[in-house]
Amino acid sequence: MQRLFVVTIWSGGRACKKWKTTDKPELLPQGTGVRFIDFETKLSVEVIGTVSVEEYEQGMGFAEFEGESPGSIARAPDNVTFL
Repeated sequence: MQRLFVVTIWSGGRACKKWKTTDKPELLPQGTGVRFIDFETKLSVEVIGTVSVEEYEQGMGFAEFEGESPGSIARAPDNVTFL
């Protein structure tokens, strides 16, 4: 079963940028971010700061990301609550 991970960096309660990856992002040694291979560019990316990682399985949410470019503005998922 194919999995898709969406990594989003947040600032001021708003999504700034999102990336897609098929491999589970790994936590950086300092615990301040994650490292992963970007699905679109195949480049290694390290994101430091307020980061969320969402996991989708084939057939569950994949359609939401069709046609979105890596640089498009991310929207908060339905299961995120801001404090």
